[in-house]
Amino acid sequence: MSTHRAFTLIEFLVIVSIVALLIGILLPAIGASRRTARCMQNSSQPRGIHSALVLYSQGNNTYFPGIDKDGNRMADYSTEFRFQALLDDNYFTGEYIISPSENKTALTQTGIKPTTDNYSYSFLNISDLNSERMAEWQDSSNNMAAVISDRAIATDNKGHLKSVHTNPSKNKTDWKGTVAWNDNHTTFEPTFKLDTQYGDQSFDQDYLFDTEAASMVYSGNEMIIDSTLISE
Repeated sequence: MSTHRAFTLIEFLVIVSIVALLIGILLPAIGASRRTARCMQNSSQPRGIHSALVLYSQGNNTYFPGIDKDGNRMADYSTEFRFQALLDDNYFTGEYIISPSENKTALTQTGIKPTTDNYSYSFLNISDLNSERMAEWQDSSNNMAAVISDRAIATDNKGHLKSVHTNPSKNKTDWKGTVAWNDNHTTFEPTFKLDTQYGDQSFDQDYLFDTEAASMVYSGNEMIIDSTLISE
């Protein structure tokens, strides 16, 4: 006669403990893998946007949108206009200029200037005609010229910033993000202070989001950061 031996309470509790331990180990690993995948995708999109700038420049005497074929800055050189020029020429879709780490509305129509509700990235500042940075808003293949980056978000009126990838505590700055350089390589940087070179001028610890003469512009002609999270 065969008999079936049941689990004792202690054996059952041991099995439950082992399963709980495995879940505790695997869930963070899965979460880390997802974050890594998002970071990789986020890095590929700025590189793709830079590739579109280079393609655009081939029909514009090496210059990126916002500068005409004669090398003169256009009347509208806003971040929104520069994105519109690329969208209208179908270099990418509206979804492509939204970070995987953000929920924004993709622009689906051409002939419409996007707003900050439709894109996630900052472009090189070209507001100062006398700045060495102007030399890099074209196909220069300079591997030390940052031309695209994840945006910076102001968290208070004291100058503290974050990015779409970070959530710092109060009164802290924590920006990490992707930077696309003018030779079409990207890096995921742990800080917004980088060594750069624009034209013949080098900058040590260049502050990408300085409120004066910054490298990166998020909105309009000179808006450096997104301050929409600051309460009135």
